[in-house]
Amino acid sequence: MSNKLDNWIKAKSANHKQVLNVLQDYGVISDNCVNVEDVGNDSEAMKWMACNYNQMIPSGNSKPSK
Repeated sequence: MSNKLDNWIKAKSANHKQVLNVLQDYGVISDNCVNVEDVGNDSEAMKWMACNYNQMIPSGNSKPSK
């Protein structure tokens, strides 16, 4: 069963590992989350990504706000 974050990543055609890395870098999720299914509060993570997604560029040079 996929969670909201997984559904959001699929809808954006994003890379799961890159999304998890960004969420971990900004302290949104635990460093222990290796897979999207490991994210306990997927709704909060999805909301954070939705609010900061447009500030990120594919090359990874731009950082979203904390």
